[in-house]
Amino acid sequence: MTVRAGSAVDAATAVIFATFMALMSQFARVTQPEARPPTAFGLALLVVCGLALALRRRNPLFTFTLAVGTAVAYLGWRFAGWPIYLGAFAGLLALVSGVTAVRVWVPFATVGGVAMAVATGPPEGWQPAPMITIAVVWAAVTVLAARATQVRRKLAEEEAAGRVVEERLRIARELHDVLSHSLATISLQAGVGLHLVDDRPEQAREALQAIRQVSNDALAQARAALSVVRGPSEESRQAPPALADLGALVTSVRGAGLGVDLAVDLGSRAIPDVISATAYRIVQEALTNVMRHAGPGARARTHVGTVDGWLEIDVTDDGIGAAVPGRSPGHGLHGLAERARAVGGELQAGPASGGGFTLHARLPLGAER
Repeated sequence: MTVRAGSAVDAATAVIFATFMALMSQFARVTQPEARPPTAFGLALLVVCGLALALRRRNPLFTFTLAVGTAVAYLGWRFAGWPIYLGAFAGLLALVSGVTAVRVWVPFATVGGVAMAVATGPPEGWQPAPMITIAVVWAAVTVLAARATQVRRKLAEEEAAGRVVEERLRIARELHDVLSHSLATISLQAGVGLHLVDDRPEQAREALQAIRQVSNDALAQARAALSVVRGPSEESRQAPPALADLGALVTSVRGAGLGVDLAVDLGSRAIPDVISATAYRIVQEALTNVMRHAGPGARARTHVGTVDGWLEIDVTDDGIGAAVPGRSPGHGLHGLAERARAVGGELQAGPASGGGFTLHARLPLGAER
């Protein structure tokens, strides 16, 4: 909810509350026959007390002062009393929940409580019972409101901290996926260039050009990921990679020397942007793992398709990476599993039955799930 929308809700609530207190004052005198009949001045005090709540977000201290001040004046004139207490206590809640500094709101709440208790007694004479009752209720409401506000603020802080951690993890995953793939490609291309630099310099030049292109793409994607920390910018508004970019990804991987078969069968189904971006990252990291671990001569097969409201992703290879003893899933696979779970999907990866490595992920497409 925006600040403007919140202010509109507060204004509407204040009008309804003021109207309610003004109407109830006509019936309050039935239980207080000795009270002064409501007059235009008394109704004006009730309305002002209620309307003070319209400013509870912008200036809770002023709201409290205005609400309690009009309530004390109303009681001092001996108008029928109970509706005005609602306005005073509403002002108290606005003060305690809206002012964070305890050293500020405690003195105001104390003075307000004393003023309300005193105004309940005169001018016919001191009335200890109602005065003590108002003082006790006022103190109890203050303590409960302070406790509730403290809990609410703590939960808000924990939620904000959780969002920060989640955003850090998201940026870390983005950087890992971008840098891991790019560095693996650069490493393979550099190896090709070193091998060919003497005998076939033209092909070595092509490898160097590929390294330059991969490096530039990696820098652009890294800047886009980090720009979120610095704030909105032209880079942060760049669209993330999606399924439509798989062709370029596979071309880059093939240029690095890895054989890749790609099959994409989406039919006419529209793929949500977040699912499309997640699917791209999964394929990217899976192919990166093949380049890093499958060994020379390995070949990867990638299939992306839709099945019963799910986007299915399969990446398999015939390499030797899964057979290396002592190798445990790295940060990449953990990051991919987190990506899949973040959008409501699941991911499984491990050695294939006939050798090599296989990765399977399924991501929900929405309403058909």
